[in-house]
Amino acid sequence: MTDTKTPTSAQETKHFAALDLGSNSFHLLVARSVGGQLQPILKFKQPVQLGLGLNGRYLSEAVIERGIEALKLCATRLEGFDKEAVKVVATHTLRKAKNRKQFLQAAAKVLPYPIEVISGREEARLIYLGVAETSADLGAQLVIDIGGGSSEFAIGLDKHPQFLSSRSVGSLVCSEQFFDGGKITQKRFEKAVVHVRQQVEPVANYLVKHPVKTVFGTSGTIKAIYQWVVNRAGQQPRGLTLEHLYRCRDELIAVKNVNNLPAEVVSEERRQSIAGGVAVLTGIFEELGIERLLAHDAALREGVLYELAQEVLSHKDVRERTISSLAHRYSVDTPQAERVWATAYQLYSAAANAWGIDSHDMELLLEGAAKLHEVGLSISASGVQKHSDYILSNAYMPGFNADEQRFLATLVRFFRKKIRLEEFPEFVLFEQSQLMKLIFILRLAVVINSDRQDRKLLKDIGVTGSQVSLKLTKAARLDPVLTAQLVDEARLFEKFGYQLTFS
Repeated sequence: MTDTKTPTSAQETKHFAALDLGSNSFHLLVARSVGGQLQPILKFKQPVQLGLGLNGRYLSEAVIERGIEALKLCATRLEGFDKEAVKVVATHTLRKAKNRKQFLQAAAKVLPYPIEVISGREEARLIYLGVAETSADLGAQLVIDIGGGSSEFAIGLDKHPQFLSSRSVGSLVCSEQFFDGGKITQKRFEKAVVHVRQQVEPVANYLVKHPVKTVFGTSGTIKAIYQWVVNRAGQQPRGLTLEHLYRCRDELIAVKNVNNLPAEVVSEERRQSIAGGVAVLTGIFEELGIERLLAHDAALREGVLYELAQEVLSHKDVRERTISSLAHRYSVDTPQAERVWATAYQLYSAAANAWGIDSHDMELLLEGAAKLHEVGLSISASGVQKHSDYILSNAYMPGFNADEQRFLATLVRFFRKKIRLEEFPEFVLFEQSQLMKLIFILRLAVVINSDRQDRKLLKDIGVTGSQVSLKLTKAARLDPVLTAQLVDEARLFEKFGYQLTFS
């Protein structure tokens, strides 16, 4: 924020904000960093129930309008924040919605911060981070988050997640599927629980071999159920048990319809999803063999906030670790990758301002492409660019949102051979013209290093508008293979309105 940097004990205070666009509610969390610690100073929640408007995988006009109105209120509370200090993430409903671009385009008109649609596994990782950063080290632990559209599971040791999974069972979805109209019967409840157990079986299989000491539950659904138990018991139990859930189930069945639940049992905003929430948590308890679950205040937004603050204050980007990890996993030729990246960075530095691609994200995506463009060699040298695209499209990449992963995969897809514009995906956070410019840079970097030797071949670069001129060393000019490749690239550049010359 432009007006919040005030000195505190010779240190600077900086504000950060995380906005979580969930299937049930939108949650905004603002915190300030003081002495290396984050202090929450604002929590703002808007019940939107985005998941209820997902009809046939398309968001209804009504729910889009409801979401945009909620974003307007959030935007008011974010006025003055620097873009680097705000991160907005969207989860299950926007992952599934086929018309999410319509929502995101409307959102961009009222919220001046990009919305990142994250994968289920990335959501689980960030939830685990939020819990781990706000808890003492408790050894092996399982973190469960029940959202409106999906439930996330993270199993790890202290602050290190080792298993991440997102299952398509959430409180809103389950309520719609098994308790339509709010009707509750024992048979409906049993069917819902069986369905949940089937969905979470992979998590149970992992837990058999990796037992945990502590189970934490996050999200509004779990908190609502816990408060229900507290209100009925008149005291706070040490966590939720299966017996508690069975009592909630029996009370739901007894009232026959969620609309008949007393107001002190569940708030109005939770009424439509509470039956599904109890069924989901019951199925999870039964399938995973959980004895006791501790409700935890931290969730996705805390994880997003902690990671954002770390990146800004410590200049550590989790995406860089992901790139290194993938390069190691697929045994990438590191010296060659570094040669390509050094040349790509040289080209990028010359073109960034002229081409309007001067940003940390553009640079990092180019670096990722330079260092990972040959991961496909682990499958086959023939069609390596297609194999690299496949791997990067389907790998779990911590820190990368859906748009960034698609962008990176497409970038390596065209580091050689023909460029097919019809195969370019649509992006929300990027322009296809940005992708094309980075493809040009990557292709040149690969060509210039095609001999896979440590030779200085590029002396200088000039970029003016759509014109790129390369000044080669004498060794490069005398290399007939390299000059022939550059001639081919010049022809390709020309097809797309760019001019490449070299001397």
